[in-house]
Amino acid sequence: MKRIFLLSLLTLFCVTNLMAQNRMEIGANFFPMGKEVITTKTSRLLYRVGVYGEYRWGIGRHFDAGARLDVQGGPMESHASYNANPWAISTDILAVADFNLFPGKTVNPFIGIGVGPGLGMHNNTLDYLWAGSFLAMADARLGLELFQHLRVAVDFKTPVLGSPGFTSLCLNVGWAF
Repeated sequence: MKRIFLLSLLTLFCVTNLMAQNRMEIGANFFPMGKEVITTKTSRLLYRVGVYGEYRWGIGRHFDAGARLDVQGGPMESHASYNANPWAISTDILAVADFNLFPGKTVNPFIGIGVGPGLGMHNNTLDYLWAGSFLAMADARLGLELFQHLRVAVDFKTPVLGSPGFTSLCLNVGWAF
């Protein structure tokens, strides 16, 4: 089993390095939302964590365009809750574009946008089952690429169509190769 896993990782690394002008990024994001006092008068930390994968093509010297798959989840607010510990999960597929200020340098600030469809789900229902809704997401991000691999960004994502409960301001940390 270990050999298959190591062979899979080695193959993924080799294939992505062969595509020199195209970049792939894998990362995680975190969105702290503060504390909430639930009906039992206890407080709990609200947060949303997620993972993402992004593939970008270089368009000229300063521009990148690509696609991003993002999945986030965590506890949600429960003001008039049927469920004492409701959770929310959202996923989206975005078309993204970045403008790189100093491409190829050790520190490269970038600004980006993204739009695309998504799906939001929660279990804050009377019967504790999951309910979902379609989302049309808009995304804006600002960040730094360090040493041409480590990307740290602040990402504001909000549904243009759908429940505003899936709006997030995340800290993304990813590795581009």
